[in-house]
Amino acid sequence: MMRGLSIKQLYVFKAVAETLNFHKAAESLYITQPAVTKHIKLIESFLEVQLFTKVGKKIF
Repeated sequence: MMRGLSIKQLYVFKAVAETLNFHKAAESLYITQPAVTKHIKLIESFLEVQLFTKVGKKIF
C-alpha cells in the first residue's frame, strides 16, 4: 500500500498536465513514457480518481 505521493510523482503529474502529452512529459523529465504512465497510475490509485481523460491520442 502506498503511504503518500513522492515529489517525483508530483513532478510527473505537473509535466503531463502542462504538456497534455505523456511522451513530451517523459522527454522533459528524461524518463521513459511507460515510467510516466506508471507514475500517473500510482497517483490515480492513491487518490482513487482518474486524473486525465484520453480520447484517442489526446489527453484532457
